[in-house]
Amino acid sequence: MADSANGQNTPVSGIATPDGLPPLWEHCIDNYRPVKVIVIGAGLSGILAGIRFTQRIPNLQLTIYDKNEDVGGTWWENRYPGVRCDIPSASYQYTFASNTQWPEYYSTGPEILKYFQRTAWKMGVYRFTKFRHQLRSATWREEQGKWELELENLETSEIFTDTCDFYASATGILNKWKWPDIEGLDGYQGKLVHSANWNPEITLESLKGKTVALIGAGSTGIQILPQIQPYAKTVDHYVSGKTWISPVGFGSEELKERGVSGNFKHSEEELAKWKADPGAYHAWRHKIEKSVNGAALITIFGTTTQQDFQKINQEAMRKKLEKKPDIIEAMEPRWPPGCRRLTPGPGYLEALVEDNVNFISTKIKRFTPDGLETMDGKERKVDLVICATGFDTTLKQVLPIRGRGGIDLNELWDPYPESYFGIFVPHMPNMLRFVGPNGAPGTGGFVHLIECACEYMVKAIQKVQREYIKSIAVKPEAMAMLTKHIDKYFTKTIYTQPCKSWMKRGKEDGRVITLWPGSAIHAVVAFDNPRWEDFEYRYLPETEENRFAWLGKGLTLAQESDAVTTEYLDLVDKPPVVNTEESFLIRSGADIHR
Repeated sequence: MADSANGQNTPVSGIATPDGLPPLWEHCIDNYRPVKVIVIGAGLSGILAGIRFTQRIPNLQLTIYDKNEDVGGTWWENRYPGVRCDIPSASYQYTFASNTQWPEYYSTGPEILKYFQRTAWKMGVYRFTKFRHQLRSATWREEQGKWELELENLETSEIFTDTCDFYASATGILNKWKWPDIEGLDGYQGKLVHSANWNPEITLESLKGKTVALIGAGSTGIQILPQIQPYAKTVDHYVSGKTWISPVGFGSEELKERGVSGNFKHSEEELAKWKADPGAYHAWRHKIEKSVNGAALITIFGTTTQQDFQKINQEAMRKKLEKKPDIIEAMEPRWPPGCRRLTPGPGYLEALVEDNVNFISTKIKRFTPDGLETMDGKERKVDLVICATGFDTTLKQVLPIRGRGGIDLNELWDPYPESYFGIFVPHMPNMLRFVGPNGAPGTGGFVHLIECACEYMVKAIQKVQREYIKSIAVKPEAMAMLTKHIDKYFTKTIYTQPCKSWMKRGKEDGRVITLWPGSAIHAVVAFDNPRWEDFEYRYLPETEENRFAWLGKGLTLAQESDAVTTEYLDLVDKPPVVNTEESFLIRSGADIHR
């Protein structure tokens, strides 16, 4: 067996072993095998990996590749007017990196990007990150027990390969934006822009006197309309589907408590207080996090909580659209709020009823050279078309990812994508995914859930290191059982009602393939204790014949180097004291005054 330090066969010298027994591996139990990890993507998840992997995994070589010019992921890429998060900023940040100076309750995209860039810089993530590099393919090499990644340097167009023990995908769920599938798009001669690939030359000021078409009423379109409406001469807003605009979003209890709607700016006094007193801000985080985590009960279909929530949304929408009642008739869904991703949309309904906004529910037939023609034959000429038409929700991989036996990930995900706890995929050894299928929360703290998933990955890598395992892969039978449970769980929820949702890959019916089967807090508890029995393992030469060879010669590295071995005395988890020493003496009949 090869020693990890020098590659030599080093049985314990001077100790005779009985016949038939292999020599003892001259190895300290905590001399973990080196591992190389490659992370693709430097958004929220990739930054987290750069922080926690390097903090918790010994003998680690880490590289993070990202196609963009800086960290930030979706917050780097999305720069449309009005881009912001619909989760309170106090809840949309790492637990270990509190920002006391968020200017608004729901922060803008630029503020969020600045937070992630600052955190990545402070925590040293840039040391491991290579920008303007794009993954082209990933192939598992069984004999070597490694992933071979083909990458392109976007600056030089150089194609090269890099290998690693673990390949972690941190590219997110929705990362491939798409144009609308409408005839004649290429023939349109005016300005055309997609919300996820915004042209910086299109400013709000540049819209003055212009006629604009806004296609789509998903979360992005809902954010864009109130931004452009005060500037444009006319906005033709094309809405082919139905949607709820909720007055009750994530963390909205705080809005009600403060007597405001939509959003608010933190006062200078409040920000100064939090800066001077981190404990006060920590208490604020507790309050907002609890509020965000409290929405789980509205997802259970048919309950009083869910039905009351639907009435609140219905009454609020009808009141705000009184000026144009035809809109509510076209927009109000028959399915419950939350079946699709729920968007609070501050200012959206108010913008819809303005005189310069035309709400058009008739489907678009085609682009014309000057505008858009609807199915009723009416053409509307415009200067600019904004396509807030979202992303490819199929989860189909745009590049080949080949696992054990050469099987492609798209083959495994036909007819539907599956992953174990949103992280592992059968037949894809040593591949980790952040927010994979059924790994995203429907309600609750998104960032905290990703942190817990990251800790799960750390435990898996540590197990492979500690026990000198070559590869770890989830068993297909375990995946099948989990999928059955997931499908059964969602039958009682609002998500399986007949609404077209990206949670169901843009379909009205079918499997819910993005959400965790429960609340975010539920997921946190599940992630805490991995079921290692659900995995199959293959071993390195050191442990192939004896899986306990990693126990080695019975020493730790600290003992061998005569270093500190008593740190456990400083890490004591002291149990609570129930009774006093005096009460014990009384119980035993001792003289307590002696």
